[in-house]
Amino acid sequence: TSMGSVCASTMSLLNAGVPLRAPVAGIAMGLISGDVDGSTEYVAITDILGAEDAFGDMDFKVAGTREFVTALQLDTKLDGIPAEVLGKALQQARDARMTILDVMNEAIDAPDEMAPTAPRVISITVPVDKIGEVIGPKGKIINQI
Repeated sequence: TSMGSVCASTMSLLNAGVPLRAPVAGIAMGLISGDVDGSTEYVAITDILGAEDAFGDMDFKVAGTREFVTALQLDTKLDGIPAEVLGKALQQARDARMTILDVMNEAIDAPDEMAPTAPRVISITVPVDKIGEVIGPKGKIINQI
């Protein structure tokens, strides 16, 4: 659900007309390890649910854009995870994230138009010689703003 909320947040913001630098999607990964013929083997699982989370050896959440990872969270029951295994899991998460971003892009590929009643931020530059007029005597004008 946490990675679903990452995707839903992006969709909601775009639907509300909020311009984003890039859409963000998230994916939950898992890892199961076991001994096979005397050596430890690892299998990464994509888009885990509660059972995989509870019985697996790792819960690994990755969020990001097409270009960057923006958030990582890893919980493990193991003493450690080999770097090669973690690298493969990251690549698997990236592939899944790209697929999710493609699906999201089909639904909404750009911000919708903002409602005229939506709050906006407007910036203006006050000339240095007019700052006193904006502030007013004892801050009266600026406090009214």
